[in-house]
Amino acid sequence: MDNAFIVFSGTVSNLVVIEHESNVFSDEKNRRLGALTTLGLAAIGESGSAATSLQHASGGDIKLQLFRCEVDGKIVYGCFSRVFFADGEQVDIVAEPQEDGGFYAYSVRRPIDHRLWLPFYCERGTKAHRKSNIIMATWFPSIILFIVFLMMVYEISFGHHSMDFILKLIGIFLVSGTSSFLFLFLCIYSLLKGLTGHSQLAEKVFITLGYKNPELLDMNKENAQFIKDCKEYGEFYYVPDTKQYQQILVAPCVYHYRIAPEVPEKFKLKQ
Repeated sequence: MDNAFIVFSGTVSNLVVIEHESNVFSDEKNRRLGALTTLGLAAIGESGSAATSLQHASGGDIKLQLFRCEVDGKIVYGCFSRVFFADGEQVDIVAEPQEDGGFYAYSVRRPIDHRLWLPFYCERGTKAHRKSNIIMATWFPSIILFIVFLMMVYEISFGHHSMDFILKLIGIFLVSGTSSFLFLFLCIYSLLKGLTGHSQLAEKVFITLGYKNPELLDMNKENAQFIKDCKEYGEFYYVPDTKQYQQILVAPCVYHYRIAPEVPEKFKLKQ
């Protein structure tokens, strides 16, 4: 399927993690396919490629962790911001088969504490991403215009100006304010729109996991609702008295989910 990866489940073993700072990926050629090998995964025995998600690591202070492990005998490798699943844990792997026989993991799901690892900036579907962009692009120019508006009100209130001057000032504010708002909105929205490719990858992961409306899914909201439910109704999503229960609640690009949909049979790895 062009619109999905494959899913398989099993127990993690022989996990090895290599940490890298984001500045390693500032060079364009290091973000190309095959970068995992170039940057150190070969040092732990992997010669395969498929490092496309490393392109998501172009942000300033993001830290990366490359990993390699076995999941019920299958070689799995990939890259997340924090790797804290461990040997002996049951996980679901969303991956793409590689020519070397291994699997490049785009997502890892740990059912015991409802954690979902995702690539950088891949937390929203396309429609959710567009809605978020519109909101963010609206806020910044709105704040600037509000400050200018307060300054204008202050000048009118405490200055000694004629009605003609006041009307002209209001007219200038309305015309220039509208133009400035549209200009800033379009600039910010264009910049944020550059992340659209990430939302397309997110949708591909969500489709594979069985979500019905992947384009509308926003894992930030899902994570927030998870935490809200835990605070209001008790931490009923967790398996109590486990080490996972004690681990950090918040980690970059690692989200909580409430209910895991059933993975479609067509996306499950055939043994």
